[in-house]
Amino acid sequence: MLPKFNNILELVQRFPDERSCHQYLASRRWNGYMECPYEDCEGDIAYVFKDGIRYKCTCCNRVYTAKTGTFMEASKLSTLKWFIAIYLVLHKKGISSVQLAKDIGTTQKTAWFVLHRIRHAFGNEEKEKLEGVVELDESYVGGKNKNRHYNKKVKNSQGRAYKDKTPVFGMLQRDGRLVAMAISCTSARVLRPIIYSNIKQGTTLMCDEFNVYKSLETNYTRNVVEHGKGQYVNGDCYTNGLENFWSHMKRGIIGVYHKTSRTHLNRYVQEFVFKYNYRNLPVQEQMNVVFNNFACRLKYKELIK
Repeated sequence: MLPKFNNILELVQRFPDERSCHQYLASRRWNGYMECPYEDCEGDIAYVFKDGIRYKCTCCNRVYTAKTGTFMEASKLSTLKWFIAIYLVLHKKGISSVQLAKDIGTTQKTAWFVLHRIRHAFGNEEKEKLEGVVELDESYVGGKNKNRHYNKKVKNSQGRAYKDKTPVFGMLQRDGRLVAMAISCTSARVLRPIIYSNIKQGTTLMCDEFNVYKSLETNYTRNVVEHGKGQYVNGDCYTNGLENFWSHMKRGIIGVYHKTSRTHLNRYVQEFVFKYNYRNLPVQEQMNVVFNNFACRLKYKELIK
């Protein structure tokens, strides 16, 4: 049985060369049942090269590796550096691209691209609908108007205004999974489809007095806590679980990333959602979840559109 790794020193010792990294990825991706990663081929038998890294499909005769079709494909970085980057970004509040560049010996631009590709995999999980008791809440990312210089203050940006902020919507199943995402606005036409597609009908919803939630009563059981009146707990009705997540996410963004653009905010949100959902797993199991969902590409041109 191969040794497990619980810290970064054991991680480096566990993967002394490129071959060991590739074989571990292959075991996580295919679990002993080989599949050609090219979409136009359904081959499941391959020749293995002597290096133990490359495979040749007997169906389409193309050569591939365990990284083909994943966020690591076409990267010049060693696979061990990718492993270390994944380990570091799983820290409670993440890691900046400047610090990661120092830790794995790359430029800041490369480290920034690496981090976004990893975040892309965080949001690549197959999601099941939430049920039972689910908390709903929205938050806004973008700084406080009172902290801005007088010349940079934005008028009429109080409350749920998002002129200077980006709204983030969250759904938390109690004793279960969290789903959250950056959205364009908090109107009914945006929120209702998200709720219907992520929460089973008949579920008990815990939310505040926001008007958009009133129309959900025909398909869900809705309980309300009136934040506007200073009420934060109404019997079993509260959204404190989501408030706790917002707190950790914003502290991570402010303390580590400092500022996020609207274009990329959703990937940062998926990073904190992933770490929240798997917070009780040891680091190797967390990384295995990433490897189970790493078959997704994010090219640089798509990232900077």
